[in-house]
Amino acid sequence: MSALRKCCLGLVFGALTLAPVAAELPLPDATIYGQIKSKDGAPVKTGALSARVERGGAAVLQAPGIFVSADGADWYVIRIPLETNIGAPGPTGLAAREADVVAALTLNGSPLELGAPLGALKAGSVTRIDATAAVSGLRYIRGDCSPDRVVNISDAVSVLGYLFLGTATPACLEACDGDGTGVLNISDAVYILGFLFLGGPAPPPPGPGCGTDDSPSDLGCVTSSCA
Repeated sequence: MSALRKCCLGLVFGALTLAPVAAELPLPDATIYGQIKSKDGAPVKTGALSARVERGGAAVLQAPGIFVSADGADWYVIRIPLETNIGAPGPTGLAAREADVVAALTLNGSPLELGAPLGALKAGSVTRIDATAAVSGLRYIRGDCSPDRVVNISDAVSVLGYLFLGTATPACLEACDGDGTGVLNISDAVYILGFLFLGGPAPPPPGPGCGTDDSPSDLGCVTSSCA
């Protein structure tokens, strides 16, 4: 083999071995923030806040939000995780994609009235959208701890798992309060089981479908099945 041929083959081989490989890089979250006020103009600074993300009309992610105080005002902040640059869901295991649509912001399971359209997601975007809370109170189904909008044995199992087995914190602790006392303990699982299998009383409102609790306890919800 000629020296020139060997040289050319070496260059080709080197180019192939040094060809760039697409690295998996995380994309920065898309952030939505703003202020929420009630119908009478009072600032809203507590509640179960989330953004519903859709792709092709189907829900793909419910991103929870938080409330913070800064610059003498109360703000909400929702960070929506995005897939990596090669389409993997990233370290959280669940993420949206660029161009997915934020279909709604909800507070305590009820849609907020927004001061601007939400639009499509973009990595690293920071968007201010103020909103009005049209409905007060917390929307959920009491006893639906799993949550799947049905009160069944899985809800009692969820309560017991959270209390005694170290399973993940349920998304809506208020819904897990089966007896409506404002305290989460073994009696809630016993109450749900009694209702299901022993002819005991149904869990107190809201239920058996989605309803509004106008005076919820401090247990709270991160997300509600009624969102």
